[in-house]
Amino acid sequence: MKNELVFFTLSEGNLLIRLLLSHLLSDFVFQSDTIVKNKRWFSRYMFIHLGIVFIITLLLSYSWKITILITFAHWLIDGIKYTIDKYFRSNTYYLFYIDQFSHLLVTFFLWAQLEGLWSKIFSVVHSLLNNFNFSLLIFGYVLAVWPVGYITQLVLKGIEKSKNKDNDAKLEKGGKLIGRFERLIILTFVYLNEYAAIGFLITGKSIIRFTQKDEGLRSEYVLVGTMMSYAFSILIGVAINGLLTLSK
Repeated sequence: MKNELVFFTLSEGNLLIRLLLSHLLSDFVFQSDTIVKNKRWFSRYMFIHLGIVFIITLLLSYSWKITILITFAHWLIDGIKYTIDKYFRSNTYYLFYIDQFSHLLVTFFLWAQLEGLWSKIFSVVHSLLNNFNFSLLIFGYVLAVWPVGYITQLVLKGIEKSKNKDNDAKLEKGGKLIGRFERLIILTFVYLNEYAAIGFLITGKSIIRFTQKDEGLRSEYVLVGTMMSYAFSILIGVAINGLLTLSK
């Protein structure tokens, strides 16, 4: 089983890291706000950016082939992003996430293709999906993040008394996102048997809530939601850790 999970060598993995590093340097470190705001399909700012992508990728990958392909893909993705933003006025944050995901996906695809790793990757994915421990851990995360979130939301509606609908909507949306992340974090801590870290997280959140107590946040809403998230996450984690122990 151990050998099946090794789908790239240290050299191949190092190349992937260098390609990802070249993307971070090109898109975040060496891309100014002026370039971001003025990139068009054939504008000089686009070509300046592509030149930076080309140089950094070539320096870190040592490969003309992969550099040319990544630079061309970068131009297509950024051009499509500009077109979507111009004609559809899409949400800036969602567009940013899609843009970055596309860049990373192309980088991974080209790396796997040029290194001939697809058969190994499929073998690893197949092995993981047929592994009891892995499936159980993923089941725990999905259960804690989504179904528990719906259960918590239903309970909280029963104690909702605020009359400010705008604040309610913002609080509910923000609370839902915070709840998902905190359940992910707590469940991970339980998987790792790091219960002390959960106490640190609770303390940190309590301090934040205390400093915001004069902003109209509903104490009952926050407290019940937090305690339910913690309780469900810990119970799920303990149950799954127990099943993992029994399966050994």
